[in-house]
Amino acid sequence: IAMIALNSRGSMAAGTSTNGATHKVPGRLADSGVPGSGAYVDSEVGGCGATGDGDVMMRFVPCYQVVESMRRGMSPKSAVEEALGRIRRRHPTFQGALLALDKNGNHAGATNCMDFHYSLASADHPDVRVIEVQASVPCP
Repeated sequence: IAMIALNSRGSMAAGTSTNGATHKVPGRLADSGVPGSGAYVDSEVGGCGATGDGDVMMRFVPCYQVVESMRRGMSPKSAVEEALGRIRRRHPTFQGALLALDKNGNHAGATNCMDFHYSLASADHPDVRVIEVQASVPCP
């Protein structure tokens, strides 16, 4: 589970947890604690959260890449798709998803080989909305 928050003053935070067992390689503590892997945020730019096969994803620090791509002007959607594409080239069937939120409140998700939904609420729309994300590339 990952989350990104943006408050009314423009401060941002991101966090992630691990289920600890589903994809865990024996002897590894967790991918969530690797900065830029499970979550990353820079209030001047935006934030990212990840879920899925952390042992594959942590090798690519995808959330750091997403935030840096947004810093260079990419939209949240383009940034998450690019980061997932980088992983997909080496691990076509990995299960993973990314969520991005920029400093202006624009958001997007991308997924590979798994169903992915995220929830969104804001001061303008306090009722929680659930957003379904379709895989951009069919899983082989």
